[in-house]
Amino acid sequence: MLSQEQASNKWSYFQSKSLKLYIYETQKDVLELDTKRIPKTDATILEAYQKKIVEYEQSVKRYEKEKADIQNDAKNFEALRDEAQKHSQAFGMAVIFLQISILLASIGALIKRKYLWYLAMGVGVVGLFYFLNGFLLFL
Repeated sequence: MLSQEQASNKWSYFQSKSLKLYIYETQKDVLELDTKRIPKTDATILEAYQKKIVEYEQSVKRYEKEKADIQNDAKNFEALRDEAQKHSQAFGMAVIFLQISILLASIGALIKRKYLWYLAMGVGVVGLFYFLNGFLLFL
C-alpha cells in the first residue's frame, strides 16, 4: 500500500511538472510571436525578448528532465507494488490455512478427537508451505 501511495504521489508531482512545463512552453511561444511584431529598429526590446525566450527554453528543458526522473521513480514504485502483490497473495493463502488449522486444533482439543488434531496439523503444514511460498515464490 505504501508503494502504491508513493507511486500516486509521484504521478501527481509529474502532473504538476507537466502543467508548469506547458505554461513555460506557451509563454515562450507567445514571446516568439510577439518578437515578430516588434520593429527591427527596437533592438533593446528584441534583445530583452530573446533573453526571456532563452530563459523559458532552459526552464522547459529542466522540467522535461525532471518529468523523466519523476516518471522513472513512479514506475519503480509501481514495480515494487506489483512485486508486493505477488507476495501478498501467497501470504493470504497461508493465513487462511493457518487459521483453519488453529480452528480444527481447537475443536479437536475441545471434543477430544485426535483425528481432528492430526487433520489440523496437516492443514497447518499446508499453511506453512504457503507461508514459505510468500517469501520465496516458488509456485
